[in-house]
Amino acid sequence: MSRKDYLPTLVAVYLDNETLAFLNDKPYWDLWKKFLQRVDSLFPNITVHIRVDDNLLGKLKTEKEISDRLKTHTDPNDESDFLKEMIPFLPASKFQDPDWDEVCFLYLKGISPLLDVELSKRSWKRHQDFFSQYSYSENLPEGIIPTILSREFLSTLPDKLPSDVHSFFLKNINHYDVDIFFVPPDLRQYRFDLRVNHPRNVNLIESLFKKIPGPAYSEILPILKKEPAIFRFAPSYVEWEIQRGSEQDCIFRGRTYLIDKNDKTSVTLENAKLILSKLESTFPSPMTICLGGNGEPLLHPDWKEIITRILKLPYLTELMIETSLTSNAGELVSFLRNLSEAERKKICLIVDLSTLKEDRYKTLYGTNDLSKVLESIDLLKSVLPQGSLNVEMIKMKEVEDEIDAYFTYFEKKNINVILQKYNSYAGKLTERRVSDLTPIHREFCWHLTRDLYINANGSVAICKQDITREIGNLTTENLKDIWQKGNSYFASSFLGNHPEIPAPCLSCDEWYTFNA
Repeated sequence: MSRKDYLPTLVAVYLDNETLAFLNDKPYWDLWKKFLQRVDSLFPNITVHIRVDDNLLGKLKTEKEISDRLKTHTDPNDESDFLKEMIPFLPASKFQDPDWDEVCFLYLKGISPLLDVELSKRSWKRHQDFFSQYSYSENLPEGIIPTILSREFLSTLPDKLPSDVHSFFLKNINHYDVDIFFVPPDLRQYRFDLRVNHPRNVNLIESLFKKIPGPAYSEILPILKKEPAIFRFAPSYVEWEIQRGSEQDCIFRGRTYLIDKNDKTSVTLENAKLILSKLESTFPSPMTICLGGNGEPLLHPDWKEIITRILKLPYLTELMIETSLTSNAGELVSFLRNLSEAERKKICLIVDLSTLKEDRYKTLYGTNDLSKVLESIDLLKSVLPQGSLNVEMIKMKEVEDEIDAYFTYFEKKNINVILQKYNSYAGKLTERRVSDLTPIHREFCWHLTRDLYINANGSVAICKQDITREIGNLTTENLKDIWQKGNSYFASSFLGNHPEIPAPCLSCDEWYTFNA
């Protein structure tokens, strides 16, 4: 018998808790069927084991065509427990070699309708050829090929893991016989996730199937180059300037130079409600909202009402509040204390604080508020959950010498530090950056892909780097129409035609920043 005369024993599909919640809301059975069809094309009649919860199991029972192909598991709480449940289903070794156990299985972390059969076969052959214990790809998106795990690898998993199984493997990679399967093109810069676990991913999968009945991995990018708008499904990060202007005269912030210092525009409460209703109804997709822009949100007369309404949005992932903490800090502490624990967990408070030196603070911000800000941070620490309170230091020449001391100070207080790059707004501000992050080769811009920037008057800018370039106004226009107006600019970015975009793309170094 040849040492290559064996097949994988089974397919294990792990659905994490977020995926289970998503599928319980809408299962997308047609995509399950496409996935199982591809599994059958890969290895006919192979058993598929899948982790589900009781709710999804009940729904599965009504879909006999799918449920008859699956062996369900509802007990395991985490990934490693689920994988260990595969051990009793693994047969004895055919070869009984004391130095090598060939028994293995295919592993996927999600329903994967775009599972590429040919690439998976090639990966499997390499696994056989190299007698691997763990075979995976570093460059292929999730959902294209399975990871191949051996019984030998499973036997090394500890009882409890601090992270996911792949992270454990990477930390201990030298202990295993490994095959890393690399396939061009390398599309990692697109951050594709081709599993049924998010509205954005489902939209991409369904759009690809509409273009080609059985799309392969090699066909994904050509399809998107013909229709880039498929990739630009919905905003995932909304930066909303509810209040323009600040009490500070900050020398490194755009608001000091890009707007009229006397401009104190506030979004009216009526228009704020209108904008929120449009965000809720137009894009039923998870999004992060950031109250920031060129102003201090806590100066808005109705900031409490606006925050309360944002927290009630059904698709809100996170509410970020960027503040200098020099206005209404006491009211903020009381307001946060009265929120529910679930609401507080959705808040990410970012305090603009780039120095701990009083004289330097006055030079940078134009006020003497440092001690007051530090006192307010300590009060907020007692109210907000761990990880929700952040201090932000801009990495610039004026403060480079105190970065280490700054981190030490806040790490002792168990407060997260964000070391943010300096933004000159494409050369409009004085150059203060410590390091140059200008890309050598400009791929497409993630901000044009997923960001929505809203000015205090309701206007939507192409991007935050030039807030005067407006593509619509949410107080008078349909949000979907405004978003679609941005598709042509994104298409130019996606195809590398950056000079065609009416924004300072060619002089911008915000290329590598990614919001959500």
